[in-house]
This record gives sequence, C-alpha cells and structure tokens, in this order.
Amino acid sequence: MTSSTRRGAIGGTLGLGLILGCSAGLGLSAGAAFAQPAAARVAIPAHPMRFSRRLERDLVGGAKLVVSRDWRIQFARQGQGIGITGVQLHAEVDAPETLAALAEIERSRSTADMWPMLLSGDGRIMSAGLGTREEDLAAAAHEAERMIAQRPMPASQREAQRQYLGELARAGSSLLDTMPDDLFFPSGEPVRSSRVVALPGGLIGRFEVSYLATRDALGGCMERAERQVVTRIGDTERRARETWTLSKF
Repeated sequence: MTSSTRRGAIGGTLGLGLILGCSAGLGLSAGAAFAQPAAARVAIPAHPMRFSRRLERDLVGGAKLVVSRDWRIQFARQGQGIGITGVQLHAEVDAPETLAALAEIERSRSTADMWPMLLSGDGRIMSAGLGTREEDLAAAAHEAERMIAQRPMPASQREAQRQYLGELARAGSSLLDTMPDDLFFPSGEPVRSSRVVALPGGLIGRFEVSYLATRDALGGCMERAERQVVTRIGDTERRARETWTLSKF
C-alpha cells in the first residue's frame, strides 16, 4: 500500500483521522511466544495482537476531537520482510455536537486500505515514509505561511493570533499523516524537533514535534508509542496527540 493510501486510512474525514507487552500474559515462555527469527531479524509475535490508536486534537474554544480505533492484527514472515494483516474491531469518535454528522461518517469509515502493511526484516514500515523529518516540518511551515498570506489582515493582534494559530494547527496536522517507520519495532530513541514560522505583524509561530516509543523487554516490539504536535503563538497553543498501543488479547 502506498504512503498516500495509508494517509487516507489513518487520517480520516475529520482531518485527523498499563499495556501488556508482546509476550506478557500469553501463558507461554518468551521463546514460545514469538516466532523464532533468523539472525539480524526482529522477533515477531506468533499470535494475533490488539493494535490501538487514539487521536486527540484541540479545537477552537477548548473543545477536543478524539478518535479511537482498535484492530486485530497478525504478523507473518514474507520473504526477507514482515507482513501485517489487520481487521478493525472498534471505532469511536468523541466530538462536539456541531460536528456530529462528520463524526458519524468518521465512525463508520472503513480502514481496510491500511492492510496489509509491509515491514523490512528489521521491522521498519517500508511504505509509510520516514516518520517526522526536518523536511516535513519545513513543508508544514511553508504551507502555514502560504495559507496565512492568502487571508486578509485581521483588525487586531488578538484576532490575528487566533486566526494564525488555526492555520498553523491545520498545517501541522500533516505531520501526523504517516506512521513513524519504526512504530511496530521502535528504536527507543526519543525524537524532538521544532520549527519557527515568521508571521505577518511581527508575530512568531512555532511547530514542536515529539515522539517516543517503548518496547516490550522480551520481544522488542512496540508496547506504547506517542507522537505530539504543538502549534504555538505567544502564550496560546493547540495540541494534536496520537497514541498507539500493541497488546495481547
């Protein structure tokens, strides 16, 4: 599946879109709980797993949009790589009443196009881009500047800050369009990046992106991962946060 296809699958109509380890609680030894890989390849869960994603996004006026989904997924060796198949089990959308119609569309939307996924032998998603790179931050900043330049100048700095923050948040949402490439088998290294955006009227905006994933101690696959995008102007900000978990049934 292409990166653009997955972007649609995890993004969604609304513009979106303590956990047990991989081997914990399966009633098996660590060796039995995982398929035994060849040297230099990651160990994959031998049984179906529950894969969950929760997306929280700040809206105007302090409201929030929350989209939660769960899938039953299965890992399998495919040549030198790893294939993951999945079936959605659950979808829930919590949104303001004004977005009820769109929330229902998002709730009933199929995510079948997400699957199958293909990973490399060391566990990297091969068709989901390279996570959040400096190039991505630069592109989001450029898009924010373009959108803001097309708007008429607000009458006051307070109104300018409100409008520009909204545009920054919309541009920043693109930073959550693709899954981090090490999502299922994390490198364990935290990622933090930021980018300044020069705005009309002397205002300064900023994108801040952070990503951290924790691994199962025995198998090395993801236990929990979180990515957050903060858009900020002065002392006002909006946040978009997505959390993934991988656990046993």
